[in-house]
Amino acid sequence: MIGPRIREARLARHLSLSAVAGKAEVSVATLSRIERDQQRIDVDLLITLMRILKIHAADVLGEEKNGEGTDPLVEQIATLPSAERAQLWRDLAAARKNRSGNATRAVAQQVEEFMAQLDFLRDEIESVRKKLR
Repeated sequence: MIGPRIREARLARHLSLSAVAGKAEVSVATLSRIERDQQRIDVDLLITLMRILKIHAADVLGEEKNGEGTDPLVEQIATLPSAERAQLWRDLAAARKNRSGNATRAVAQQVEEFMAQLDFLRDEIESVRKKLR
């Protein structure tokens, strides 16, 4: 399955669970469960881990050596022609990048609104001070 292959790649690079989990922005417990095949992994996280561990899809999604079945989504991705699989990874990476960019813009907008509220409150406080004098 995918989890043990991720663990093998992590250990081969002498990386700790916490180091990889931190870079992938997941908890150590989540990564540990994924490595033990006790938790499913979504495609975005799989791409992130492959980038962090510098491994290719074929390394992770290749055929099972022990004959056990794999997740149907993994089987579909693994059977895609190389060019289509590469395009899928690029599209997913671009979508993830866009989502993080949208989140950054949303936070920036919230900060601007907060600053405007602070300016308004500052003006109100100053107005009350003047009336009290």
